[in-house]
Amino acid sequence: MIFHKTKRRLAALVCGVLTATVLLTGALTGCSEEEANEWLELLFGKGNYETIGDTLDGEAVLKMHVIDVGQGDATLIQCGEKNVLIDCGENGMGDTVLDYLAKANVTHLDWLVGTHPHSDHIGGMDTVIKSKDITIDKVMMPQTSEEMTPTTKTYTEVLDAIKAKKLKITRPTPGKEYDLDGVTMLVISPKKNAKYTDLNDYSIMLKFTYENVSILTGGDATKVVEKELLKKDFDLSADIYKVSHHGGRESNTEAFIEAVHPKYAAISVGADNSYGHPHDQTMERLAAIDCKVNRTDLDGSLLYETDGTKIAVTVAK
Repeated sequence: MIFHKTKRRLAALVCGVLTATVLLTGALTGCSEEEANEWLELLFGKGNYETIGDTLDGEAVLKMHVIDVGQGDATLIQCGEKNVLIDCGENGMGDTVLDYLAKANVTHLDWLVGTHPHSDHIGGMDTVIKSKDITIDKVMMPQTSEEMTPTTKTYTEVLDAIKAKKLKITRPTPGKEYDLDGVTMLVISPKKNAKYTDLNDYSIMLKFTYENVSILTGGDATKVVEKELLKKDFDLSADIYKVSHHGGRESNTEAFIEAVHPKYAAISVGADNSYGHPHDQTMERLAAIDCKVNRTDLDGSLLYETDGTKIAVTVAK
């Protein structure tokens, strides 16, 4: 544990100096390719990454990091200087998430979101909350029905950590928007006072929009919720889709994929997992709309950046 904390603090210190240099230089002359590459080397390692997609014309204001936590989910959304961490992977993955945050020079979270109370999403959350290297403003978690409220040790430990830090839980309200340094964070689901029979369907879905580019993040919501959303007035279209349920066939129906119609899709999934994720049906549906798909089991951690018009994608080699 001491090693992890020391590593995180050193990474944050190095990245802090670099980031300050990049921001100062960028303010005067624009961020150079060399400086951008140095930041990417902190995240991925020297020579261990490749960038595909567009070359950005302006500053990358909106970024999505899909952190490789194996068979689980952990996604960092950066909106200017604001940070939103969505899920923290399975139990034991908290330090992996913290190490990545340190490399990204993140020491403060404006929002910590637990999409739903399954261990592969909130297992590492208590570790992040307890960390002395991270400060947190707000926590968002769904309100489940009394019958579906978990009594697991994992869930209890997260609630205890929240209480110990004197944080309050914000419940998601569909249609509510939050401004994060010019980026809009829109709550899509779950619906209020929901009474689902599958805990996955309580998943918080969020849409982030900066100028002409949007990111849709899914938890594990199934086709039940997708059908509900398709009947509502929400604009589900997004350029980048953080694929629900690790690419599982219980989610990602043909109609929903068509409505989102992303250019890029990111799947967080463990190598050779016992669930068979991502399922062939999901991959075929994404291929049918000519969507470019990246997976953490094949590409490691994923980084999507946009200046509001173009999108750059960086993956591990």
